Amino acid sequence: MMPGKGFYGLALTRGDKLLMGILLVLSLASIGVVHRLMQPGSVAVVEVDGHEVHRLDLSVNGRRAVAGPLGETMIQVNAGKVRVESSPCPHRLCVRMGWVKRSGSLIVCVPNRVLVRVEGEKKKGEPDAVTW
Repeated sequence: MMPGKGFYGLALTRGDKLLMGILLVLSLASIGVVHRLMQPGSVAVVEVDGHEVHRLDLSVNGRRAVAGPLGETMIQVNAGKVRVESSPCPHRLCVRMGWVKRSGSLIVCVPNRVLVRVEGEKKKGEPDAVTW
């Protein structure tokens, strides 16, 4: 990139930089707004290969083993949160995701085809964190 030039060799004006800064700030602020709209969940839905295998009440602590194509994935519920405790997948990204508790949150183990989705009770007229 040449000095004084922006993307694709085009010069960025002060207005362009200001607009990019404003858009960045608005994007970061929207993360907080969406997070506040997401209510704590009440149920963790566990799916394997697209088929629901368990509905776990988040108010009941415990562990549940789920059989996937690679082996057994262990799901843990504690204090209104859920996590993948262990998995036979190679990188264990699902385990590293940690605890989730907000409605709409997901933990996905792609190699073992296991999905954990947190659902909550939606009240009439309440936003769903995507649309009003």
